[in-house]
Amino acid sequence: MIIDGVVVLYNPDIQVIENIKSYQSFCHKLFVIDNSTSYNEDVIKELKQFTNVEYVSLNGNKGIAKALKEGLVLSIKDKSDYTLTMDQDSVFPTDKLDIVKEYIEKYSNEYAIIGLNFNSESTEAKLVEEQFLLTSGNFIKNEDYQKIEGFKEELFIDWVDFDLDEQFYSIGKKVGYINEVSLSHKMGNPETHKLMGKEVTALNHPLVRYYYRYRNGLYLYKRNKNFYKKKYKHDIIIDRIKILLYEKSKHAKFKMIRKGRKDAKRNILGPYKEEK
Repeated sequence: MIIDGVVVLYNPDIQVIENIKSYQSFCHKLFVIDNSTSYNEDVIKELKQFTNVEYVSLNGNKGIAKALKEGLVLSIKDKSDYTLTMDQDSVFPTDKLDIVKEYIEKYSNEYAIIGLNFNSESTEAKLVEEQFLLTSGNFIKNEDYQKIEGFKEELFIDWVDFDLDEQFYSIGKKVGYINEVSLSHKMGNPETHKLMGKEVTALNHPLVRYYYRYRNGLYLYKRNKNFYKKKYKHDIIIDRIKILLYEKSKHAKFKMIRKGRKDAKRNILGPYKEEK
């Protein structure tokens, strides 16, 4: 089994090198796609020390979807069987790789994506079928990927991974994660709070992310209400409650949400454009 890797960079600090080391060693080739608006020469210099790393600059932020799509194209050209997709902030549990390979070999005919659990301490051994998987820590079967449209550049960022999940389900393939193998991953600037006796996490994303999340969420929901209904309803209800109760810059975030939904209704996609 040949495994290539793709990691997308966006204005990284030098810590990203240690994260990359956690999976670079077992990748046949690792494609580092740089989406940065300003380049870290120290990071680039360190990357060039790895013999199996190919660094690709997109000359600016072209969106996570284009970066991942570029990485998959390169991986398929390399004739690999699977492509591991990683975020720059994720650390792979390298010591669990043999377990991962066992799951891939066992379920390769059913599953187009086999991913990892997130920030979990669960030890129960099982593969959990899931409707939606986040990008980082996913082993994508290249043979199945070539049967679908693939990552959609026009979504730019957010819900890009969920769109890919839908595409795989549309051709009769499943996606799921290995419960007992967990990725260390940071999302946004998380803060944990109590709500009605339960712990909830407010992610405190950068402002523009609220535009993309709500634009792409509504756009995809309109396209396939049955598939996205539960996820979409969660975002428009639960996430807004979290913003109201726990997050700063509420007015600005809701303004972004309104613009995102407005553009979705008009089928306007691509990168965010400032209103004049």
